[in-house]
Amino acid sequence: MLLKFRYLLLLTFTSFTQFAWSQGQGNSPYNTIGIGEITEESVAAQDMMGGTGVSFANSFYINHINPAMLVKNRTVGLNKYVAFNIGLKGAYKIMNQGNKVQDDFGMNLSNLTFVFPIKPKWAMGISMRPYSMADNISKIEKDFVGSNETNEVEYRNAGGLSRVALTNSFLLYKGLYWGIEGQYNFGNIQRDTTSTITGSSEYFRNSGRYSLKGASAKTGLTYQVKLSKKWNLNIGGVYQLGSNLKGEALKVFSVLGEAGNGPVYIQSPDTLSLTNISSQIPSKYKIGLSLESNYHWVFAAEYGYTKWSGNKQFDPTANKILVDSKELNLGMEWLPNASSGKYFNQVFYRLGYKHIDTPYMINNTKIKDQSFSLGLSVPMGFGNPSYIDIALSLGRRGVNTNSLIQENYTKVSVNFSLLSSWFNKPRID
Repeated sequence: MLLKFRYLLLLTFTSFTQFAWSQGQGNSPYNTIGIGEITEESVAAQDMMGGTGVSFANSFYINHINPAMLVKNRTVGLNKYVAFNIGLKGAYKIMNQGNKVQDDFGMNLSNLTFVFPIKPKWAMGISMRPYSMADNISKIEKDFVGSNETNEVEYRNAGGLSRVALTNSFLLYKGLYWGIEGQYNFGNIQRDTTSTITGSSEYFRNSGRYSLKGASAKTGLTYQVKLSKKWNLNIGGVYQLGSNLKGEALKVFSVLGEAGNGPVYIQSPDTLSLTNISSQIPSKYKIGLSLESNYHWVFAAEYGYTKWSGNKQFDPTANKILVDSKELNLGMEWLPNASSGKYFNQVFYRLGYKHIDTPYMINNTKIKDQSFSLGLSVPMGFGNPSYIDIALSLGRRGVNTNSLIQENYTKVSVNFSLLSSWFNKPRID
């Protein structure tokens, strides 16, 4: 099993330089592990700031990191602001292994979220986003001893888990915010192994479809301390509870052939097995501090820890590969002049840095990921509370040594944060 995983992870490239389009967020060998690669919770406004957001937020975007922050500034005076957020995330990657290079680009929907105030100190949100993504194709060519024929084996992983969440956020006391989020996770991962002998029109395919579902929960807390007339100190924390996923694994064998218009079955698919499986979502906590001058400056620093050790995965190889991971996030936000009548004074400018000790331990090497980020949040017209958030991250994951793969990437996040004043009772002056 470990030998097979080594082949999956150490991509064999069909040419020196190759370009591919992926439906997830870019082809990656790490997508082959367990339930796939866990996606980032942050929206574009937070991606600009290195993924920070545990201890602060404003009403112009929806905070997915800490459920306590949904209620902040949702009601201003007599106006109740409803927010709708839709986001996209994509990545362009250059992957290197030795002197072999592969280019890849992928983009996918990152969230659909609707948040509305119930009362001045209570807000509720409904969201849907990818929780994990599997999106990888790798090929291996093997020569038959004593023959000119070659056996080409293609490994394909696709799918992932989605998450639907219901969030309740409360202002418990002046400066004290608390939130709780109920989550339902569901989806499937398709794993196909296709073997073809050169010159043959037939090929053999072993397919596995792993379907999983289960509930989980997250809670968060933030406290704001007033330091002076202009500055606040924010302290926040969030905890994701570990939970179980259950489902089925369907394994099928089939023989296919080319018919000019695409593959056709030469032999009807045979069901090899249908078994019950289980997996687990790891527990995670994140804590952070931020220094904030309302609608002018934010400086943030955060630390996160995800406990993968001891979590059972349906993939036995993942149980040997995954270890606990750590994360450091730094971010800065600047709004020139919130009270100015000039358009560009209403633009948010943000910078950030992120360092992750990922959960992947391969060939006795801990895979690390670090990136720098920047971006803008621009109003959709002057005087409009809705914003377009555009974030750009440049980073590197892994190393090009010890038979491993290094990914140099450029990530793009785009969010449309639409705000409107709803649910206001008519008033007579």
